[in-house]
Amino acid sequence: MAKTRVGSHPSYGGTVVVNATSSFSLDPSDSGKAFILKGAAVTVTLPTLSTNLAGFQITLISGDDSEHVLSGGASKIYAITINTSASTRVAAASTLTLSAGEIGDIMKVISDGTNWYVQCFSGASAS
Repeated sequence: MAKTRVGSHPSYGGTVVVNATSSFSLDPSDSGKAFILKGAAVTVTLPTLSTNLAGFQITLISGDDSEHVLSGGASKIYAITINTSASTRVAAASTLTLSAGEIGDIMKVISDGTNWYVQCFSGASAS
């Protein structure tokens, strides 16, 4: 797994930025981090939901034009995706894919311990 921390300290807002060039699974210690996905299509697997994960949040940013995937496994993902031409609602999905991804596409992910909620801003589309 290729995940490397960028810089020697968190950003001014306290966010740790991590470059990710291959697929990986998140764990509770990743909450609050921003991941730059690049090099090829990267699949990010969310941790298994539990009440201990209420408040868990991450930001995923596309660093290239690959079709990156957010996977919740058996967990439910609810999302609103906004792109240059439309918005789409996603309900109870197990994955969310940046179709025809573009540099700068972003997914903000948060959990209440029961579900995953995602705001996706994309130049193309997400499904």
